[in-house]
Amino acid sequence: MRLSGAHEVLELAGWEGAGTDGAVVVLGEGGQWTVDSGQWVVGPAGLGLWRRMPWPVRDSVLQLEPPADPSSVLVVGDESVADRLRENGASVAAADRLTLGALRAAGVVVLLAGHGALPAAAMAVLGARRVLVADATEATFGLQDGIEFLSCASPEEAVARADVARVHPGAMRSLRVLGARAARDHRASVVYPRLAADLA
Repeated sequence: MRLSGAHEVLELAGWEGAGTDGAVVVLGEGGQWTVDSGQWVVGPAGLGLWRRMPWPVRDSVLQLEPPADPSSVLVVGDESVADRLRENGASVAAADRLTLGALRAAGVVVLLAGHGALPAAAMAVLGARRVLVADATEATFGLQDGIEFLSCASPEEAVARADVARVHPGAMRSLRVLGARAARDHRASVVYPRLAADLA
């Protein structure tokens, strides 16, 4: 199985065991990934999907060190949420998409995809033992709000939940541990071989 996609995406969802022949998996930045010339489409949301699931998490992401500042916040997908958190005194970075460098620096990550399903890059956040705040209100792929991540139904709720997580990082310890445990089932070395077997 061969993997293709932007460097930033492969840093989060790639697989060290990928080969140079077989079906081609293209990881798209929009969250959908296609297999075998687009014959099979996988993603957390959308119509006509072969599989409904987020991106895998690259195995090495599970080994990331804790952030220097556990109260630092990264907001992906909504600049207004970042602005409101700054008004509340938070140290905030905002980005259009999640990258490994930004994930490494963050203690709390707000991923707002806007479609009610867990965002594609969510497993990377959980695998890195960061607190995830996401607008996953319909499809969470088995994750439980308040157990492995914090869900939000609106930008206002995203701000409130991110504020709690950054102000009380010690209270988020079990959430980080259980989130990382859940992400292990989505690690690349498990997901891609299973996908190859299904294609065969």
